[in-house]
Amino acid sequence: MGYRTGHRRLPAPNSRSALAVRAALSRLGCPYVWGATGPDRFDCSGLVKWAYAQAGVRLDRTTYDQINDGVPVSRSQVRPGDLVFPHTGHVQMAIGNGMVVEAPYAGANVQISRMGTAVAIRRPV
Repeated sequence: MGYRTGHRRLPAPNSRSALAVRAALSRLGCPYVWGATGPDRFDCSGLVKWAYAQAGVRLDRTTYDQINDGVPVSRSQVRPGDLVFPHTGHVQMAIGNGMVVEAPYAGANVQISRMGTAVAIRRPV
């Protein structure tokens, strides 16, 4: 099940991870506000929590707890919807092709960025 883009296998269009990715991408341009969980303002963990909630998946609230949600994934196995932690205080959501969606920091908006190094990658579903 699923579809391919280039050489990467993406989740099936109706899978929970695909729904979460679409939900997160629908928030592009929303402002970062520390402690916010949506629907129109987010911090990093609030964005991924909100996006997965739209897909019917419960995640913990903070980055420090989300880093234990789901199962660990190696960088070579990253799929859209995986949670990427560049450090223990920040979380991003993989969207494919080496890119992530994130609420990066105060003064910035939800945006797409290139995936950098990660201390952990987790697959919630």
